[in-house]
Amino acid sequence: MDKIKDLYKKYIVLDKKWGVVSGCLFLLFLIFWKSLPRNFPTFKGDTMIMFLLDCFLCVTLFARVRLSEHYDRVFCWLLLIIAPALCLINTEEAVGNQIRKMTFLMVVLNYALYLMAFLVLYLLTNRVQIAVCLGMSVFTIYALTNSFITEFRGNGIRTADIYAWKTAFNVSGRYSLVFTHQRGYIILVAFAVILLGLRCDYRQKNVKRRIQTAAVTLCYLVLMYSIFWDNEFMTENAVKPYLWELTESAKNHGGVLEFAAGIPGLKVEKPISYSSAKAQELKQEGASEDSRLNVHTKLNGKKPDIIVIMNESFSDLRQVGNFDTDTEYLDYFNSLQDNVIRGYTSVPVFGGLTANTEFEFMTGFSNAFFPAGIMPYQNYVKDNTPSLREQLFSQGYYSIFMHPMNSNGWNRKNVYQALKFDEAYYIEDWENPEMLRGAVSDSGDYKDVISRYEKAKKENDNVFLFNVTMQNHGGYVDGSYESTVHITDLEGNYPLTEQYLSLIRESDNAFKELVTYFSQKENPVLICMFGDHQPSVEDEFFNEIQQASEDSDIVKLAKKYQTPYILYSNYEMEGQQIDNLSVNYLQVLLMEAAGLPLNDYQKYLENLYKIYPVINVNGVMDREGKWHSWDEAQNFKEIQDYSIVQYKELFDR
Repeated sequence: MDKIKDLYKKYIVLDKKWGVVSGCLFLLFLIFWKSLPRNFPTFKGDTMIMFLLDCFLCVTLFARVRLSEHYDRVFCWLLLIIAPALCLINTEEAVGNQIRKMTFLMVVLNYALYLMAFLVLYLLTNRVQIAVCLGMSVFTIYALTNSFITEFRGNGIRTADIYAWKTAFNVSGRYSLVFTHQRGYIILVAFAVILLGLRCDYRQKNVKRRIQTAAVTLCYLVLMYSIFWDNEFMTENAVKPYLWELTESAKNHGGVLEFAAGIPGLKVEKPISYSSAKAQELKQEGASEDSRLNVHTKLNGKKPDIIVIMNESFSDLRQVGNFDTDTEYLDYFNSLQDNVIRGYTSVPVFGGLTANTEFEFMTGFSNAFFPAGIMPYQNYVKDNTPSLREQLFSQGYYSIFMHPMNSNGWNRKNVYQALKFDEAYYIEDWENPEMLRGAVSDSGDYKDVISRYEKAKKENDNVFLFNVTMQNHGGYVDGSYESTVHITDLEGNYPLTEQYLSLIRESDNAFKELVTYFSQKENPVLICMFGDHQPSVEDEFFNEIQQASEDSDIVKLAKKYQTPYILYSNYEMEGQQIDNLSVNYLQVLLMEAAGLPLNDYQKYLENLYKIYPVINVNGVMDREGKWHSWDEAQNFKEIQDYSIVQYKELFDR
């Protein structure tokens, strides 16, 4: 017994200051854990073990183990080396990505990035304690955020998302954050490492060794820079983010590597064999060919007012696969026949990133030529960026942009100022709007569209109004909203999908109100509506409706990137069904339906459409309806020419 007491006195020190810290931390931990919205029990399996371990480490924090400086240094450095590995495991496990299925190179590069962050923190603070605790906290928050974003939109945090934090903050309240067993376990592991880190009192006191440590860290940073900016290494080893399948890219690369590898690609490189003169020649050649979309109208020289609605998450999920419902959700939309052009448009995004579809429609440019994950509205739109508004302005149109959400989302305020819209309205400009699930309803939105249109019409001969709606935004977990559409023939239970379909039914009714109003106008009016992307609902739903499909993988993927579009006019216009065109062509079809002249770039697009009706981040569809992967399509001459023409129009005007 005396020996035990002697060992206790020799190696254990009770610190009163840390006793206070220990008690406060333990209390805060219990409160936090109790208030966490979990869907799993605490006292079961590995969760119980980690929870009890955290409690033990927390309440014994005041008992400091007295070690020699050598062993203290070894313990702290081991923790500094192990912590990045745990961060890597936590981040990948949070999204269900098994590290053992990743290649050795990808695991090493991921670990190297985490370690780099921890070493920089140590270099700046000279405290392993701070480096471990701060690094573990930051990367745990990152892992959880990445898992929620993956759940909500189908892919995790990407490089260009650093520009979109305001948009993410604006819509975050619409999602329900539920902490699964995996997320809870990650928090418990991270807290255990932090509690161990708080026991690290070691710091480097020798100035010479601090300089050596700094030199080694700086060499490490230079090495990492040389790796990620080595285009040959990144290409040969497939480290670059994939241009087409974002989910697969993150799965193969790992979250942090996927993010870091995208940084060098934020700048668009000139296409091979690019020159301004060559781009101009290609555009003129394409514009000179006579190959029109042949939209026949009877406007008799009049210019119609143009109302464009990009409807949030508007889609018909039966385009992906068949299923039955007890109530039809697109009755009115599908019933419109007279003076209508309709079909499906291929969009560049799924489940989110609305502004990329918006960009393609407004400019006629394709996201397919940009680095993966790029947000053109954040990166590329400047004062001289060409747009549909510019072309309509040359025809005497007064332009209005409307979006019932915050103006800082997707940098829209700056974008629509740069595009020189005459008026722009955001949520702060709506007075007592009709709300649905916390967002302005389509019906309420369209009432304001009509009001703004009528006001502008009093002083302008021709009006162009572009409205981006908000009603159908995910997530679809609002318990106060009762679904009116139910799936009747699938095995699974899909409450998110049913709430979404019920919202689409609301959109259909609102669209009827809008069309009814403008159908009675004496002056010609053209309405175009299309969806920005399909919704992020249950993965199991998509799996079930596609399981019997004999389509190839690329066609299955393509169908998840298609949304309905419709052009309706209150004047005589020959009806057409144009089944599939990518959204970069939609403004050309709009101009033809409005009987307005095209500029040279739009003429170029019109002729390119006859060869490749769909040019999309997921691939290309040719005139025979055959799909080609992007890896294959980027070698086609017409696609290479398009990249040259687009580069000049966007970056070299």
